[in-house]
Amino acid sequence: MDTPSAIITGAASGIGKEIAAQLASCGCQLTLLDVDRSALLFTSQELSRRYPAVSIRSETLDVTQAAAQRAAFRAHVETYGGLQLVVLNAGIGERGPFFDPANEGWQNTLDVDLTAVLHGIKIAAEMMSGGGAILAVASAGAFFPMPVAPVYAAAKAGVAHFVRSSARSLASRRPPLRLMALCPEFVETPLVTRLMKEDPELARQLLGSLDIKLLSPAFVASVAADMLADNSGAKYKPGAVALIRQDGEVVQPHARNGGKVIGGSGGKHRAGALGGDGDRAAAIQAQRRVLAVWAVRGLPLEYKKIVIATLSSNFRQAARLVTVPLGPLLRPPRGQLLVRRVYAGINASDINYSSGRYHASRAEAESKLPFDAGFESVNVVVAVGEDVQGFAPGDCMAALSYGSFSEYGLEPARTALPVPRVAPEVVALLTSGLTASIALEEAGRIREREVVLVTAAAGGTGQFAVQLAKATGCKVVATCGGPDKARLLQELGADRVIDYTKETVKAVLKREFPKGVDVVYESVGGDMFNTAVDALGPRGRLVIIGMMSSYGSGWAPGSYPGLAEKLLWKSAAAVGFFLLRYAPLFKQHLSRLVGMWEAGQLRVAIDPRVFVGVESVFDAVDHLHSGRSMGKVVVRLSERLPTLPVAAPVAKL
Repeated sequence: MDTPSAIITGAASGIGKEIAAQLASCGCQLTLLDVDRSALLFTSQELSRRYPAVSIRSETLDVTQAAAQRAAFRAHVETYGGLQLVVLNAGIGERGPFFDPANEGWQNTLDVDLTAVLHGIKIAAEMMSGGGAILAVASAGAFFPMPVAPVYAAAKAGVAHFVRSSARSLASRRPPLRLMALCPEFVETPLVTRLMKEDPELARQLLGSLDIKLLSPAFVASVAADMLADNSGAKYKPGAVALIRQDGEVVQPHARNGGKVIGGSGGKHRAGALGGDGDRAAAIQAQRRVLAVWAVRGLPLEYKKIVIATLSSNFRQAARLVTVPLGPLLRPPRGQLLVRRVYAGINASDINYSSGRYHASRAEAESKLPFDAGFESVNVVVAVGEDVQGFAPGDCMAALSYGSFSEYGLEPARTALPVPRVAPEVVALLTSGLTASIALEEAGRIREREVVLVTAAAGGTGQFAVQLAKATGCKVVATCGGPDKARLLQELGADRVIDYTKETVKAVLKREFPKGVDVVYESVGGDMFNTAVDALGPRGRLVIIGMMSSYGSGWAPGSYPGLAEKLLWKSAAAVGFFLLRYAPLFKQHLSRLVGMWEAGQLRVAIDPRVFVGVESVFDAVDHLHSGRSMGKVVVRLSERLPTLPVAAPVAKL
């Protein structure tokens, strides 16, 4: 079956609703199940309006009725011809004090939160003949004592331990089934917000404080979608139990983690709690040991990389895949790091680089042939040279340097950027994220309540410009081409999305923003550049980060008659921005971006097409320039990645 399908229980609100939206945005056909009929109908209708091309079924279901749950699953399979994804999200809270002799409601918590989930896993396993993924949404109570809700905690712990215990047998099937669990701390769901409103004292006991910052359902759903999409199991292997901490960090703790108590202690945690200084240091060391072993395991005699052999804006014509000896790199020179490259980013400027435009002249570029290609990567340190401080084997680091389309490489320690983990999202935060962050702040000088226009806003860097401008308090107008990109931008918070396949950008700006815009974040060039200049208001700033429309044709010099007069009349400015000119600001801005991402305050959209291996760079470059990419295009250079016992904490850059 070409189009995947999914069943989600507890889909009417909260986490379940957001997971449904995430899967619908990817084109997944859905069956939504919930006991709340009216809320379910509202959610189904809302998602159908947002994603008209997606088939969305809904059915009222009490998950404690095993026969009814089986019938609902069977109806889904009969409708869509199969079942690939199941999210078991339905759950309820504690039902009164357990030791109250009159309380019989506690059994219902076990029935919904544990027994019904086991039935769901069993039924799904029987009906998912083509393999797929099953995700049970549990709770941080699976790991930590909850004195105010012991039955709820017992149920969630049962789910997590069942997943760990049963995942191997399901993974051994052919095709395999991946069984996983997601355990967030406190989320802003109707269950929690209702408790805070109706019984603030109980809520205070449970949460530790009524001022606690709750996790957003959308962020939790994004982690769930990441788990479901990881078909290779590189990040979330079968049996993975992901804990989302209150600060947004996602970890995969061992089964024997303990010490922390949720609630009943005024929000204070006992010494030795997960997340304390001792455990945090232990987590860093555990990850470093695993990565250090992985990085040197089976070091090859040779490695692959891509070099530019002839100058051309056609990357396939310019570039060559070559094999070179690894031996000369094994003893890094003084101040250098030998790294194993894990992810590399694809940028519109890759074809500018293959044309030689980043050298002083064409003659100089030709004299350097062949030269290494690619200029951003996330890596693991294999070995360090003399006089290197701050890095050790197994550390994660990012590089903005030439030669990233390679399996191994040398990097100067002084320019290496420490990062918390190796992940495609971190790659997106490099060239794309740093360009948006530094350009808007330094060149655009954006201020609260300004109107910011972002062109090519659904691309690698545009997505960040939209979010960072919104975070500053600006009104954001975003341009894109196509309904899928428009939906992404709406989800990222853009106030007005202009899909130029349906509307004329110039006409919309003239009609809806007659006073002009304050800042333009412009990467397209050509006619779009002219439109952006015309749209500037008095004292407006146009930040030129690129001219993507002309790269493929050789980047012929543009002709913009009247540009000086237009800027003069408006007291406006057109400011060029080239990222490498701002290298001293990289660590500061990357630290902020990584922190926002880890806390769920910054969404990182990765293009859904998967590219693995250095040889796939050619296809990835073609994909970016096809106009069909959405989000950051990333290549995973290492075919197999290690399973980390605990995700690393945010790095202090």
